[in-house]
Amino acid sequence: MKKWLIVLTVFVSGTALTQDLAASFPTAQSFVPEANQSFYLDLDTAEGAFSQWRHDDISSVSALRAVVRVPILRKDRKWLPGFAIWLQKTEAGEIKNRVGVQLVAPDKKPPLMIRLVQYDGKNLVHTESSSTTIGLDQNLAIEIVWVKPHTVTIKIGDAEIHNLSIGWSVNSVGVTASTGQMKVDPLVLGNSHENP
Repeated sequence: MKKWLIVLTVFVSGTALTQDLAASFPTAQSFVPEANQSFYLDLDTAEGAFSQWRHDDISSVSALRAVVRVPILRKDRKWLPGFAIWLQKTEAGEIKNRVGVQLVAPDKKPPLMIRLVQYDGKNLVHTESSSTTIGLDQNLAIEIVWVKPHTVTIKIGDAEIHNLSIGWSVNSVGVTASTGQMKVDPLVLGNSHENP
């Protein structure tokens, strides 16, 4: 697989964003956005290519909220369209562990299947299917909370909740795309005082 790092334009916003984001998440009172931690991402990735965005040093936050949309799936003979939001343990620029939400198009066409995955290095150690699927250009709300030690709670859409155990500390967030376009509008880091 060709690896390309796509340079992204990232915008940071304030109060209006909080109101827009709250409308996507019914339990808005448990999430407090951190100042200057709102990002708008557009990973527009060619067929057979890979792009990523990473945000390090997230020690002051314990949760994220994102609204994800996949407007374009591309076709490649070898690689399926795939998109993800990750919590990671990164050391010296290398990802040691990660857990996240993946959107994949196993038939290279919609709907996109959603699954939760955990990796130890490059080894897949756990996968869990979501009951939710989405079509092209459809918004999907995702909330990930890691306030409790060794526990990650992932909320997909309005009500689907998954609790996953991890044996490491989160220190970075990543977003990846391959063989298609994913927009994250917005991704907001903050703190949660309770699970979603």
